[in-house]
Amino acid sequence: MLRLTIFGCFFLSLTVGHVVAGEQEVPDYPVERWCKEVAKTAGDSEIIYGGCIQQEQSAYDDLKVSWTEVPRKTQIWCKEVAKASGPGSYMILKGCVEQEAAAQKENTTRHFVK
Repeated sequence: MLRLTIFGCFFLSLTVGHVVAGEQEVPDYPVERWCKEVAKTAGDSEIIYGGCIQQEQSAYDDLKVSWTEVPRKTQIWCKEVAKASGPGSYMILKGCVEQEAAAQKENTTRHFVK
């Protein structure tokens, strides 16, 4: 029984370590291409394009600082979300990461009551 418990703890520590430790590098998205697509939906607006570039840069800069702290599970999910409607967006990636963290925090205090 002791062997089983030790093995279980060892396996759990490997699993948790794998989920918690994230990738080192923020994904590489073609921002100019993404922002051109966004701007096209607004009649090829230069204002929209410039604002998009600025917002993408800001989101990338924020993610670059915190990316290694994002759980691997969240990284994988949010990378898929960020590419769901195009080549990828750092704004969408950052929003997803923030929402996942908020939901995880909220869910730790949420309990089902009959």
